[in-house]
Amino acid sequence: MKIAIIGGTGSIGKGFALRWGQEHQVIVGSREQEKARTKAAEYNAILKEYGYKADITGDVNAKAASEADVVLLAIRYGQIASTIEQIKPGLAGKIVISVVVPMEKDRCIIVPDGVPLEISTNSREDYKADYFCYVTPPAGSAAQEIAPLLPEGTELVSAFHNVPAAKLANLDIELNYDVGVCGNSMHSKNIVFGLVKAIPGMRPLDIGPIETSSMVESITPLLVNVAIRNHMKDVGIKFVD
Repeated sequence: MKIAIIGGTGSIGKGFALRWGQEHQVIVGSREQEKARTKAAEYNAILKEYGYKADITGDVNAKAASEADVVLLAIRYGQIASTIEQIKPGLAGKIVISVVVPMEKDRCIIVPDGVPLEISTNSREDYKADYFCYVTPPAGSAAQEIAPLLPEGTELVSAFHNVPAAKLANLDIELNYDVGVCGNSMHSKNIVFGLVKAIPGMRPLDIGPIETSSMVESITPLLVNVAIRNHMKDVGIKFVD
């Protein structure tokens, strides 16, 4: 399978490239071709050290998307519109995975288009700690904002929001996380389930349709706050019964 990682030069993109590059063909996407190719060479070299003959290449976002079977959006929330405009011609009929999380530091927007709730983290001597909060988009979630921007026939799935980037990129670490998957097509969700299982220690869980994405996206700032305030690092989630 060919997987394009749009934003593949970033920290979370690196992790996906190293994990999937062990058995899939990965295309690292970037706004700058040279940066994409440099990172692709870096990822190939890392996997070679671990005994893998990887096939990771790099190119501009538009070309990466056009050549792939599955396109992963590993970008910031504010880059959604401009990035999809770049890659839209190459998305028709493909599966697009969103890992986008709209969150901000020291301010919360609970109601879409509402007035931000801002709290100074330095207002009291005993409250000097950063916090992060989910910023509810007008459409309800980042995935719901992405959906209408995609060409007809594209199947959107949101997943991988709660996977710690640093641990994903560290091949010496054994992962043990659950991955919530949201989407409106079992065809595309089953393919994403397979991509989750392709990473040892990761278990896919069906959360529901794309409209449930806000529940999964909003867990990310929760995990960041847990880590910051409780002296933990790279916190993920696991569901137990």
